[in-house]
Amino acid sequence: MKLSEVKRALHLWNRGHWRDYIFSQGMLFTASLLLVFFISVGLGVQKVLDRFLSNDLPAEQVRVTPPGLQAGFFQTETGGMEITEDIRMDLESMEQVQRVDPQIYAHVPAALRGMLGGQNYYTDITLEGVTGEFLGDSLIGTIDWSYSLADSADRLLPIVLSENLLLLYNAGFAESNNLLGLSTEGVIGMECSVTLGQSSIAGLDHQPITVRARIDATSRNMNLFAIGVPFEFVDEVNNLFLPDDTRRYSALVITAVDAQDVPSIVRMVEETGLNAETRRGIAQKAEVLVGAVTAALSALAAAILLSALSSAIHTLVADLRNRRFALGVLVALGTAHGRLSMLFAFQIFLMSLATTVLGALLGCLLAWGASSMVLSLSPVLSAAVDTLAVFPVGWLAAGLGVMLTASTAIAYAFFNRILRTPVTRLLRP
Repeated sequence: MKLSEVKRALHLWNRGHWRDYIFSQGMLFTASLLLVFFISVGLGVQKVLDRFLSNDLPAEQVRVTPPGLQAGFFQTETGGMEITEDIRMDLESMEQVQRVDPQIYAHVPAALRGMLGGQNYYTDITLEGVTGEFLGDSLIGTIDWSYSLADSADRLLPIVLSENLLLLYNAGFAESNNLLGLSTEGVIGMECSVTLGQSSIAGLDHQPITVRARIDATSRNMNLFAIGVPFEFVDEVNNLFLPDDTRRYSALVITAVDAQDVPSIVRMVEETGLNAETRRGIAQKAEVLVGAVTAALSALAAAILLSALSSAIHTLVADLRNRRFALGVLVALGTAHGRLSMLFAFQIFLMSLATTVLGALLGCLLAWGASSMVLSLSPVLSAAVDTLAVFPVGWLAAGLGVMLTASTAIAYAFFNRILRTPVTRLLRP
């Protein structure tokens, strides 16, 4: 069939039916737009949730914590169970244990002062002593993580800031006081002073000590709940201000020789009355929230998509019913079924493909616009993530391909069913 014949056939085929055809393509356009929008935003939201709920606890690690609530020098215990030096040594002596990295809170009040946006800044803080092995070389590879009070004369106290605290600052303080939100890149290198033994809510009889400090890195590790400083420094501060107190750890991060040894370590820890948390347990908690949000978005997207796709297919089928007489004339004139099928495939598939691609592009633009608007309204999110929309080419192509195939296949099957109808019935008024 020549190109001029194809154009002539399309003109005759569509004469009087452009309104129905435009409507069906419009519904297909809407369906592809919504499909791309919900895939992009849905996977983007899931990525954000994974970002906030993610942790750096490998499969072979177990985090041991005391029962009850512990926040800095405030501590409430259920049953009085604490992580003592004896418990740490017992755990280190287990054959399944490769290493134990301790964490310890400063059990004295502390405050931080500095300059923020050209203004003096003051806040009460909680220091948590951690080891360099706990943080890892990838985080502090260029930082000297050894520090004592004697070093304060010529060195700055190195600080690793938990990004969770940064988010709390942006959400709970900066936004409500019209202050500039802070990004992770913006805080690195900031210098400040840390006062030990005194804060706005508590103080000790011992003379407070002030040291100069600098934020050298930030960490997403969910096991770091406060401002991380060298372990030896916090231990020295606790001994200086509270010499009669015994050393008690805020947490122990146990690294097993093999990930298969984790269950036996967990059982041993729980028998002592302490809490043991693994990556699997944290992941299961995160999956509940992520799954609920994803299911809600998927259900909404599926309902809207099925409605739009059903309307498009229904309109195509109804349009074909209205063309039975025209189809009968073409068959009666000897037009081969193969040529009719080619004509149908050209119009429905190729032009629907163009409609689908156009809808997908607009869906991407809409998802990007929605993400930009939400981030502009929320400094908390904008400081934590770059975008709420992702555009996975594989997922988008698969979704559009399934939708286009389904709509075209159903219409094509109905078209072939009409072709099998006797000509006398097709020409019947």
